Order: sequence, then structure tokens, then C-alpha cells
Amino acid sequence: MKKMREGPAKNALKQKALRILQRKKAYDNQCDGMRAQSFNMEQATMALQTAKDTQVVVSAMKAGVSQMKKEYKKVNIDNIEDLQDEMADILELSEEVQGALGRTYNMPDVDEDELEAELDALGDEIALDDDSSYLDDAVRAPNAPDKEPGRPEPIRNTDGVPVDEFGLPQVPAT
Repeated sequence: MKKMREGPAKNALKQKALRILQRKKAYDNQCDGMRAQSFNMEQATMALQTAKDTQVVVSAMKAGVSQMKKEYKKVNIDNIEDLQDEMADILELSEEVQGALGRTYNMPDVDEDELEAELDALGDEIALDDDSSYLDDAVRAPNAPDKEPGRPEPIRNTDGVPVDEFGLPQVPAT
């Protein structure tokens, strides 16, 4: 527009441009208003959903409390205490029986000091002994069994993989 000459054509074009800008501003304002309304509607919808969710939670809590009260009416604390007392009595009786079974008869009294002195002497004797041949038997001990006693070797397919009675590969137990 700056390059145009002054005159009626320039003024008419300028007026048209101003009307277009006014319409654009009006549309922008209308668009902003609609965005604000949409945002407010979304906020209201979220608040309504939150209220509904809260009602569901409160209802579930009421039902849970009611059910717990109903279940605890079936529980008698006196019966539980009686059961605990009976359990203690039985365990005490068990300890008495184990004590009676563990008695030793005709065992001479052993002096603790003598036993400690003998243990110290054995320790000194072992420390002085350079011969470790007594360990050779432990080194030559047989390997631990790798299968259950009395159980046959697993059946294997042509690839050497253990299979079950249906011929399917067995999963190794860990």
C-alpha cells in the first residue's frame, strides 16, 4: 500500500483492509471465547466425574466396613484366648516329653576344666602335625548321586535329550 499513489482507489482499498482486520479481530475474539467455554465445560465434566468416582469409592468403603463387621461378629476373642492357652499347654507338655526322652542314665560327671584342657592339648597336637594324609580319604570321596535312588535313567531321544512317557522333551527341574 505504501507504493500506491494517493487517491480514491488507495482510500477504498485501505477501508476494505480495515474492515477485513476488524472482522479478523472479531473472529479471534469469538474463537477465544469458544475456547474458554470449551475449557469450562471440560472442567465441569471432570468435576462431575470426580464426584461420581468419589461416590463409588465411599459406597465401596461402606460395603467393606459392613462386611468386616459381619465377619468379626463370628469371631469370639474368648475362644481365641482359650485356643492360645491350650496351645501353650500342649507345647509345655511337648517340652516335658522331649526332656524325659533326652535323659541320660549312668553318665559319669565330667569336669569342664578337664574337657577344656584335653581340647587344648588336641589342638596343639594337630597344629604340630604336618601329616595331612588323613585328608586324602575326603579328596577321594565318591561323587554325590545325580539321580534319585531306585529311579531308572530317563529315556532319551536320538539327540540325547531326556523325554517323558509321551516322547516330549522334559523341562529340567531347577
